[in-house]
Amino acid sequence: MFYKRLNKLVEIINMIKLSEIDLGSALLSTFILIGFIATAFVFVRLTIIGINYIKINYLKEEGAENGKKVDKSESKGF
Repeated sequence: MFYKRLNKLVEIINMIKLSEIDLGSALLSTFILIGFIATAFVFVRLTIIGINYIKINYLKEEGAENGKKVDKSESKGF
């Protein structure tokens, strides 16, 4: 009789540990998934920022070349 109660107690303790492990695994998996999503979001934002930066610099260079053509006769110096 004592062994039956002890076995039931051991089963209950093991069930609690298994449920804690399942809960821990679920939380860990959730945080890993959130980390992957956040990393993808950061890469997308950095890509957009980089593309806009390249566009702005390209337009500045285009404007500088079109607007400031200097002939040799108008230039100062040698």
